[in-house]
Amino acid sequence: MTFNLLSLKNVNTKMEEETIIKKYEDILRRYNILNKISKIVASNNDLNKILKTTLKGITFGDGFGFNRAFLFLLDKKENYLVGKLAIGTETAEEAWKTWQEIQEKNYSLEEFLSIEKLGGEDNSALNKKLVNLKIPIIPGKIIDQCFKSKNPKIVDLTLPETSSDNGIVNDPSMIENEILELLNHPKFCIVPLICRTKRVGMLIVDNKYNNREITQDDATFLLMLGQFVASSIRNTIIYSELKESFNKLAKVNAQIKILKEYNENIIESIPLNVFVIDNYFNITSCNKNFSDLMNLTKEEIIGKNINDFSIKVGDFALTDCIKEVMDDKKIGAFYKTKVSINNKCEDSFYDLSLVTLKDSKGNIIGVIGLIDDITKIVNLEKALQETRKFSELGKLAATVAHEIRNPLIAIGGYANRIKRKYLENKEFDIENIEIIIKEINRLEKILNDIMDFTSNRRIEFCEISLNKVILDCLELAQIPAEQNNVIINSLGLDKILENHNLIILGSYDDLKAAFINLLNNAIEASKPKQVIDMNINIIENNDQKWAEVQITNQATIQNEENLSNIFLPFYTTKIHGAGLGLAVTKKIIEGHHGNINVESNNEIGTTFTVKLPLIKIENNV
Repeated sequence: MTFNLLSLKNVNTKMEEETIIKKYEDILRRYNILNKISKIVASNNDLNKILKTTLKGITFGDGFGFNRAFLFLLDKKENYLVGKLAIGTETAEEAWKTWQEIQEKNYSLEEFLSIEKLGGEDNSALNKKLVNLKIPIIPGKIIDQCFKSKNPKIVDLTLPETSSDNGIVNDPSMIENEILELLNHPKFCIVPLICRTKRVGMLIVDNKYNNREITQDDATFLLMLGQFVASSIRNTIIYSELKESFNKLAKVNAQIKILKEYNENIIESIPLNVFVIDNYFNITSCNKNFSDLMNLTKEEIIGKNINDFSIKVGDFALTDCIKEVMDDKKIGAFYKTKVSINNKCEDSFYDLSLVTLKDSKGNIIGVIGLIDDITKIVNLEKALQETRKFSELGKLAATVAHEIRNPLIAIGGYANRIKRKYLENKEFDIENIEIIIKEINRLEKILNDIMDFTSNRRIEFCEISLNKVILDCLELAQIPAEQNNVIINSLGLDKILENHNLIILGSYDDLKAAFINLLNNAIEASKPKQVIDMNINIIENNDQKWAEVQITNQATIQNEENLSNIFLPFYTTKIHGAGLGLAVTKKIIEGHHGNINVESNNEIGTTFTVKLPLIKIENNV
């Protein structure tokens, strides 16, 4: 009896030892599997291979041996879990068939993991059901709890809801509906994939077909595997994002290079001297034309500060001109100017334009300079001016000869009469003497008009009141107007001049002569009792205020040729006169940086419009 008890005790002890040994062997086997899977996923940068290796290791019979495994990843905003891969089958028959195939071929874990595709998991019904499935993360639900606790959750919905078995979840209301519909099985385990503190995704496993219970040891090993996998997934995602960023950056750099070459081609194709300067006065770009002008290579110019070169535009330093453009935010322009580089000035003439360079937000980031060599044009203009001078000289000679001949003939004839009467009667013919004086005055006027037109007298600019010029001209014009029974209406003019004193830069005498000439022309063109209207308006254009003076008479110029040629020298439709009055007027107005034009129609008559730039407007008290 004692022997039997001892034998039984020995048998029980041996069985316990074998159980413990088997348990530790299973633990070592799992650690070994965990190590192999971890090594494979850690050395891989392909996200799909990492996911497949993980789920294959979990579902391999000699591995963790789960029937099915599902892997989800968090979206970028961490609001959803998105299904990525599922390994398993939809039916028990398919599951046993797959396991039998694996068993018959006696795959080792390494061989099984290295198989690219087994059972068509990518196209399986289970995987199609999972891929792109979105599960929202709802506070208090099981996914949210797993992430917050960083621990796996074993679910067994077959347990009564009132029971509590070692932290096993048995409340269906705690489970997201999407998980319940996907698994269609009451027992499973959810494992959070967390890399340090960064949430990566979620792993779900079950044993739907062999109904093996999921233990805490299973959950512990899955959590350990999940940590390795989460780290690898996280690293792979970062690597992929970096790679994508590098690829995008490479594409952007390639596009920038193409754009830079394109812009350089544009700059090189412009037949001007082009340079670009940043806000620090560093030359960031230029074309070969500019480098040739500087007598340097582009490499010797680009990157240097513009102050390193002594460049003058006329009497001004280029740097001062650029600074003024940056400060005023306006285009700077110089015409027919000399450019000196490093104190060397050639005989060439240039047009220079400075334009602000702006970014997409409208901020000024530099200045673009355009220098155009116009020496050939200037020389052509000089040649053309010489030709015009000779042409005008010929016209002048013909006109002078024609206009002077008539008064001289009259003077000669009446002088002979006076001589004959004196010799015959010893008396002077006062009437004939007055005719001679009148013809001499006429001759003097013709010569004065010619002198005014041909003179290159410089206008002495000073601040003058346009009001005084116009009012004085109106007063002088009243006498010939009354003599010709013509009315001058200046009511529209008076309203402006009473309230504002218009100040311009100019010559009082020259402008007085110009407006007297326009008023006299209007009086001469008018019939008795007709009205001449004189108006003035203040207009603004591109931040510059102008005085616009209009003189309208009721006569019309029917011939288009006469209208278009009216300001040409020596062009006239009058019986008397050299045709220089309006030409002189135009010369005076343009000399004051203004302009003059004429319009004529049957409804209004003929209107001469003069525009002059104002420097200020004073309010009359």
